[in-house]
Formats: sequence, C-alpha cells, structure tokens
Amino acid sequence: MSYVELWDAREVLEIVSNGGLLVDVRSRASYDKEHIKGAINIPLDELDSHVNELPRDKPIVVYCGSVDCILSYFAARKLAPLGFKVYRYTPGLKGWKEAGLPTEGLKVK
Repeated sequence: MSYVELWDAREVLEIVSNGGLLVDVRSRASYDKEHIKGAINIPLDELDSHVNELPRDKPIVVYCGSVDCILSYFAARKLAPLGFKVYRYTPGLKGWKEAGLPTEGLKVK
C-alpha cells in the first residue's frame, strides 16, 4: 500500500471534517510551540509504540514543519503498509500558515 501526497490545505480540511485524524509527527516541543488546530502529536520516533492506538477505519493525515521536513514522509511510509489510509500534507505547518488557516500552541510572539 502507498500513501497520497496532499499539497492543498483545503483537501486536508475536507478529510478532517469528514472524520479524518490529523497527526503532527514533529517533536513534542515543536508541537507545543505551534501546531495545526485540532492536530494530535505523535513524534515520529514514538510512532511504532502508538500505532495500535490509531484508527484503522479513518483516514490519517500526517504532517511536519514544511516541504523541507521529511518526518511526515517517513511516517506515511511506515503507516501505509500497515493498512492505514494515509495522506501526507507535504507543505506542513508552514504551508498551513501561508494558507491563513488556524494554528494553536504557545507561539512565540
């Protein structure tokens, strides 16, 4: 199985509004600082130990910091062969913010 790359934030919004799960695979510190509103955090290095907690009946969108970040690539490649319906939001947090969409966290002002 493979995963689908998403480049448009509107596609992510549609998947999430239809019950999909949004997963930030960056470090806890990065997530705490700022993340896409509504996302949960499972750092890539902890993904193996949390895989059984993820829903297999819902699509999962993984993301990280930006197109230059490869954490979401590795997360998608890890989850797809396990039978999850996986999407990778390639532009990540940076692309989300550039689209003017909401984030949350402890943002440094």
